[in-house]
Amino acid sequence: MSSELNQIADWSLRWRIFLSGALCLVAVIAAAKPFDVNADLQTEQRYQLALEAQAGRDYRTMLVQLRQAATEGHPEAQEMLGMVLLTGQTLYGSAVKADRCEARNWMRRAAVQGSETAKVQLVFLNRLRSAPAGRIDCE
Repeated sequence: MSSELNQIADWSLRWRIFLSGALCLVAVIAAAKPFDVNADLQTEQRYQLALEAQAGRDYRTMLVQLRQAATEGHPEAQEMLGMVLLTGQTLYGSAVKADRCEARNWMRRAAVQGSETAKVQLVFLNRLRSAPAGRIDCE
């Protein structure tokens, strides 16, 4: 009889421990923030998402991800964003408006980080800026 009581007490204790653990887990899950896809993305991941969006011809998403990665200092994203803004609707349709001034700013930021392509593009953009027919007032 004593061993049966010990078994019942043992099972009762295990059941209480299990319930306590389950309640703690529920409390932790309830207190956690809702999952936000963009919240924990690293800069490189944003750049990769931009490349995937470009391959899928989702140019609006590409532009959003490129801007975020470029703003966070990713040199390839800065360079690519400059190129995208330079070509604009010619390659990307109505999703991207060409903006030589903004393209120049992103190219400058990429060039400062060592991008050779950005340096070449800056020379090109500066020539366009100096040309009488192509004069653009950039900040």
